[in-house]
Amino acid sequence: MRIAVILSGGGGQRMGGTDKGALKLLGARLIDRVAVRLEPQADRILISGSHDYGTGLTSIADRDDGPLGPAAGLWAALHWIEENAPEAEGFLTAPADGPFAPDDLFKRLYAQGKCVVAATAGGVHPTFAWWRNDALRAALEAAPKGEGLSLKALAADMGARRVLFADEKAFLNVNTPEDLKRAEDQLRG
Repeated sequence: MRIAVILSGGGGQRMGGTDKGALKLLGARLIDRVAVRLEPQADRILISGSHDYGTGLTSIADRDDGPLGPAAGLWAALHWIEENAPEAEGFLTAPADGPFAPDDLFKRLYAQGKCVVAATAGGVHPTFAWWRNDALRAALEAAPKGEGLSLKALAADMGARRVLFADEKAFLNVNTPEDLKRAEDQLRG
């Protein structure tokens, strides 16, 4: 089973505390744009966050028994998948504020077998990643409890492979009002 998890648990501080998944990009919410990009690539899409935005997708809130920060969403998704879709060997992640995910993201990352992150010439994009359940569980169980854990640090600790994508624009994250403007220009362009 191909599972994709949209990471939507951040506080949106650089957007004035706005829930970025609910932001509109030329009339459509970011969460909807991401779901549309992932739908042909996955059998099931989950949202790592406190609500489903009215999408009907399953939302998974963070748990109290794992790491804090961005890795908390992975911990919650891992538990949900182990309980509800144990046949899945791992899952893809993409951020709610990343509306241009490549059409072949799942295929290219999954093909590597282990934990893998997307990369471009501009750097690593650890929110766009394939996480293998067994390796992820081991890494998160070994992580310090009660501390924040970034996905970049987690991927590095796990020795995640990098898959290089040529299109830098596919990994634009809408973190600021300027990024939203860039995304609008990209859609129009």
